[in-house]
Amino acid sequence: MPRAFALNLYQEGDFVPQYTFEWCVAASIQIMHNLIDDAGAAGTWTDRVQQGELWEMARARSSNSFNGANPLGWAKVLTKVGMGPYAVVSIANYDVALRTAARAIAETGRPVGLVMWRGRHVWVMSGFTSLGDPDQFPKFSVTGIRVQDPLYPYGDVRWGPSPAPNALLTPKQLATQFVVRAPRRWSSNLPAGYMLVLPLAKA
Repeated sequence: MPRAFALNLYQEGDFVPQYTFEWCVAASIQIMHNLIDDAGAAGTWTDRVQQGELWEMARARSSNSFNGANPLGWAKVLTKVGMGPYAVVSIANYDVALRTAARAIAETGRPVGLVMWRGRHVWVMSGFTSLGDPDQFPKFSVTGIRVQDPLYPYGDVRWGPSPAPNALLTPKQLATQFVVRAPRRWSSNLPAGYMLVLPLAKA
């Protein structure tokens, strides 16, 4: 019988805001580093100059990027700076995407990137609640998603408010902003779907 299960990588101080309206990918890289590194304040990435450098790194690795940083560049930088390997995946079914993300967090102990707003913004998924432990129940169901939106507290007029750091959203709440990526946003060979920047097991 599957029981309630919860996993959360977040610790106080892990959240970092994006310092410009363009730098969501770079801020997310800093947040993901902080979620992975439990060394404490000395190892926390929050610096504005570093965030700009990470954005330039991601932008340089992003093809057809509208002069910005896209998820392919995001995954490449995560891997390059030692948090990888990460890969960009697109999943057609919403519930399967949530299970895939939750299972990856449980298996690797590393966060997942969420491509939001049809490809215009990114959040970090830092944990989840579920009915059933992913290790024991392949068909477990995700009941809550822990998120970090680097745009907090500004939000967006069209897409809605930014959840507070470490907020626990229901799948229905997340679905208002986590939607199928529009293929026209940037060219890749990935099909349209719910896009994740997914941690892979280390070789």
